[in-house]
Amino acid sequence: MSWEGIDHALDRVLGEADRISLDLADLERHGVYRLLQDADPMGLTRFRWERADGHVRRLWRTRTIFDTVIDRAVRSRESGGGSQTELTHLLTGESVELSQADTPPRERGLPLPKAENITLAEATARMIADHEAITEVVSAVETAWDALYPRLGELEAMWQEVGTLADMVEVPEDEYEGLREDLARVGETVRRDPLALVTEKGVDTSALDHLRAALGQTRGELRDALRMRDSYTENVGRLASAIDDLDQVVRRARELRVRVMAKISTPSAIEVPDPVPDLREAVTRMDVLRSRREWRGSGARLGELQRSVHEAGDDARERERELTGLLRRRAELRGRLDAFRARAVRLGVAEHEGLVEAYGRAHWELWNAPCDLEAATVALSAYEGTLRRLSRTEPLPDRTRVDEGASEVENGGGVSR
Repeated sequence: MSWEGIDHALDRVLGEADRISLDLADLERHGVYRLLQDADPMGLTRFRWERADGHVRRLWRTRTIFDTVIDRAVRSRESGGGSQTELTHLLTGESVELSQADTPPRERGLPLPKAENITLAEATARMIADHEAITEVVSAVETAWDALYPRLGELEAMWQEVGTLADMVEVPEDEYEGLREDLARVGETVRRDPLALVTEKGVDTSALDHLRAALGQTRGELRDALRMRDSYTENVGRLASAIDDLDQVVRRARELRVRVMAKISTPSAIEVPDPVPDLREAVTRMDVLRSRREWRGSGARLGELQRSVHEAGDDARERERELTGLLRRRAELRGRLDAFRARAVRLGVAEHEGLVEAYGRAHWELWNAPCDLEAATVALSAYEGTLRRLSRTEPLPDRTRVDEGASEVENGGGVSR
């Protein structure tokens, strides 16, 4: 190699040495790498870190020998005492001597020579490969910890709150031992074996999410218990007031059902149950829990009763809407019959024998009390069909708009039955 080529090769390997030094400095400053050095990993994380640690040791040993060869070449070139042959060998020949100890244990095969000579370029490629192997593990752990540690911190904060609330409402210490053990087990996995929670789809946080739901439910129950302890009279009073309001809604719906059944014969399936007596009895039983200072049971019972009252109110109002809908349906059918009758008069066929008979049948069904809406609908359709055939015109509209705010008299329901 010429002196010019030697200088070019020397500049190249010096640049590679600088780049490797920067990579190692970045690695040494990396927070996760430093944590792993001091940690006691287990499971899959331990297995992968042991392999990565082997690459770390080999990288440093290779770099030391690599730097020694480069320093020798630099001194030889600067002193002018080295020959072209010697410098060519140092820079391009197998001048880097590695022992068997420089191979990570899990990557050794048998048999192996006691020493191996490689070029500076080969040494550079190996150091780059070692660095990549290390950073791959460090990055995987970092990704896992970035996703897991915030969740774990939230769970631990929730657990602290659960403990505080449990003391305040006098819940035995061992009541939540199962949750404590689950949290400890998940915490150990997050801290010592985060890679066990990494899948092809990403970081698996399902165990932490399930525990969060359990802690959230427990915390909610204890908060309810604390509110019950501090504001029992006010809470029960509000609940009793809500039940009174529900009683009015249920009574109104049941009274409407009586009126509808007198006018329409098809609402038998629309029952309106009355949950109020059972709810009032449940409120009375809460005093027993209070006397025993069972605040958690009282809080849970309060939450259940509040939901029951809300659901019962929604159910009663829905049934009321269904019953009102039956009356509106009858008014709608009456309005359509009147509209068809007016059409027949304009066409001059109102007194046609077939149409008179069909009209009488539909009118009787709609003004009979109680009215059979199904039979009335069939009779109205028959009247409409007869009118269409007699008029020999385009089909009439299927529906005549009726003012929903009008009374039954205004909608053709003048006879109150």
